[in-house]
Amino acid sequence: MSAHAGCEQPPLVLIPAAEEIEGNESQIVGDVEAYFLAMQEYVNCIRAELDSAGDDASELYRRVLVQRNNLAVAEAEAVQRWLISRYPDAATAESN
Repeated sequence: MSAHAGCEQPPLVLIPAAEEIEGNESQIVGDVEAYFLAMQEYVNCIRAELDSAGDDASELYRRVLVQRNNLAVAEAEAVQRWLISRYPDAATAESN
């Protein structure tokens, strides 16, 4: 069994240096929002795989899926911190 059957992790979003953000706010926020949506789909896929694995799945398979889930969540949280560290107004910014 594949440990990520059908689940594709999205590529990491590029957040430019703070001095390169001015004038590109909408694009950056839009890219980050798209990343978060894709990451949520990835996590949902992993969780669906875990749910469908059932009681017959090996303990190793279950641990790998849980680890992938946890790493994806940690990555998304790190991206959020990264964005806020470079663009503090991102928490209230809206892409157009």
